[in-house]
Amino acid sequence: MAAAILFAPVAALGKNEIEEPVHRINTQKKIVALTFDDGPDPVYTPLILETLHKNGVPATFFVLGSQANKYPSIIRWMQKAGHEIGNHGYEHHDLNKLTEQQVYDEIKRTEETIRKIAGVFTQYYRPPGGVITHDVQNAVQTTGYDLIYWSVDPRDWSLKRTAAVIVNSVKQSVTPGDIILFHDGGLNQKQTLKALQQLISELRSQGYKFVTISQLLHEAAS
Repeated sequence: MAAAILFAPVAALGKNEIEEPVHRINTQKKIVALTFDDGPDPVYTPLILETLHKNGVPATFFVLGSQANKYPSIIRWMQKAGHEIGNHGYEHHDLNKLTEQQVYDEIKRTEETIRKIAGVFTQYYRPPGGVITHDVQNAVQTTGYDLIYWSVDPRDWSLKRTAAVIVNSVKQSVTPGDIILFHDGGLNQKQTLKALQQLISELRSQGYKFVTISQLLHEAAS
């Protein structure tokens, strides 16, 4: 039986209702997708990439176009290492304050930035802060992107969260088909980095395999 993509429960959509993004897939296979937001960061993204490389783990990075412009070599590193690059908009704006046109422009500007740097087109969009408004939904539909959320959020961005707390938060809630949210940009990357190696080891010991968002969705469609 093919796996199914899971969305947040919604009733039949009316004109004022918003379809939810992908949170996870329903599968019995022990696969999870690691995702990282808000980078690239000049210090911690390379360290995260090194940890992923050492462990042979692919991931999906939802990058900000403004950061990509500042650190293009890191974007090329992601691409050459086989990681997936997603679109997180150009700046980390509060999307509640943007018009449909502004959201569209944010997505397309980042798309073009990444295309020029790495020669790849992004196809997945994660809105900053997870904010979905009708303007955001309409803009994303116009671009043809898939909206990607998450199902496991250890809140690694919080300065109050230690690596141990981050790891335990994931371990207590992870299930097959989950999308795990981390940050390579922000204020707490040191704890994220510490947690990453331990989490990879522990989830692998439980039989989990790590995949990109594309691979996860392919599993749902197969």
